[in-house]
Amino acid sequence: MTDLLSLWGLATGRRRTDIVLPGSPERCLSRRAVEDAQGRVWMLETLRPGQFGRRERIGRALDRMSRAGLPAPAYLAGPDGRFVVECEDQYHQLSPYIPGDSLPQPGYIEDDARGESLGKFLCRLREASGVVREFDDEPPFLLEGYVNELMAAMAGRRPDLHQALRPVLPALVPLFEAWHGLPASLCHGDFHPLNVIWHGRSAVAVIDWEFMGVRPCLFDAANCLGCVGIEDPPALVRGLAPALLRTLRHGMCLDKTSLSLLPELILGLRFAWMSEWLRRKDEEMAGIEISYMRLLANSLDTLLPAWKKLLGE
Repeated sequence: MTDLLSLWGLATGRRRTDIVLPGSPERCLSRRAVEDAQGRVWMLETLRPGQFGRRERIGRALDRMSRAGLPAPAYLAGPDGRFVVECEDQYHQLSPYIPGDSLPQPGYIEDDARGESLGKFLCRLREASGVVREFDDEPPFLLEGYVNELMAAMAGRRPDLHQALRPVLPALVPLFEAWHGLPASLCHGDFHPLNVIWHGRSAVAVIDWEFMGVRPCLFDAANCLGCVGIEDPPALVRGLAPALLRTLRHGMCLDKTSLSLLPELILGLRFAWMSEWLRRKDEEMAGIEISYMRLLANSLDTLLPAWKKLLGE
């Protein structure tokens, strides 16, 4: 498999089975760590059929943003300038491996410095996104449609979960009604602390850009905060969470319209996590998720005022 490095003009080295790659390996057919003859370590991904077009767009976007200074491990272009390289009817991508420190769970939720670092990254992403046009023509992501589709699937396959989640739907109506008018920008699409490469308490790179695209501006912040809250719901108003929000506000990335619906956006994005638990057949996490989502739905009126108080508004 290391022979594939020659597709990028790199001298063959060796497999690095001792390296556990971070992120989500299910995002492609396979991913592995390989070392070239100069000792540089890379992540080699083999794509599933049908991933070529979008992965090529992601490759171009990451290249532009990396050149603009965003800490994202951009894919290496092949000899023809493409970021997806073909060999024997299979498609591959190559990106630099960035070592990092393990994330202390759940301790990270108390860490102001991590929240500030994540907020700075999101502000830099907002700035760098101005050079990216690869996703302008994609159909807009509609959270309401996603939620309705998942609920319909659960009604047939998991009526118990469907029944448990029905009470949270009315809480999402204001978000769905305002969706098309929310300020939007390029987002990572799956931004959470485990998709971050950490050096100490600093975010030095963000990986797994498979779901990147134009979304409401606080989409990434909402997904990240939702992951903080499921560790411990009161952590949404202490430690990492308010530090992230303060950093966004300082960077002019926290407009009032988006902030007013941030609690609803956090709740809405938990449906994607519910889908993930069902895909993994993780009944324990599905049960925890239901309790968390119902708690969020009942806390919307108190969460926003608490944030505003912490932000000095």
